[in-house]
Amino acid sequence: MFTLITVSFSLFFIGITVWTIITYLVKEDSQKVIKEELKNLFDICKMFFLSLKSLIGVLAKYSFSSNSGETASAESNGLDEQLLKFVQAVEPVESPSFELSVQEDEDTALSSFSPELIEVINEEEEKVA
Repeated sequence: MFTLITVSFSLFFIGITVWTIITYLVKEDSQKVIKEELKNLFDICKMFFLSLKSLIGVLAKYSFSSNSGETASAESNGLDEQLLKFVQAVEPVESPSFELSVQEDEDTALSSFSPELIEVINEEEEKVA
């Protein structure tokens, strides 16, 4: 069973590799897209192996040391710095400001309501006050 899985995985990997090389060489318009996808795949693999290395380090420290509380924060800080290398900076987006005046006249705020509704609102305000 293990041999069948290994052979299947190897054939799939070889097939994808050959197909990529042939397409890269034959179709010149696809070269840019293939380069981008291979770069993404490389970044993902690099991140996977960094995470695997960090996981093995954490497991080794917690398995073989007695002071596990102190090493957790130091290990997470190192991993956070590694992860931040892959994050792209985001440019701030300027949004229009919607500031409301606190001293707005009540008549302006209530002008869109019907007179009956304004009376009910005023009565409720008087009850609360």
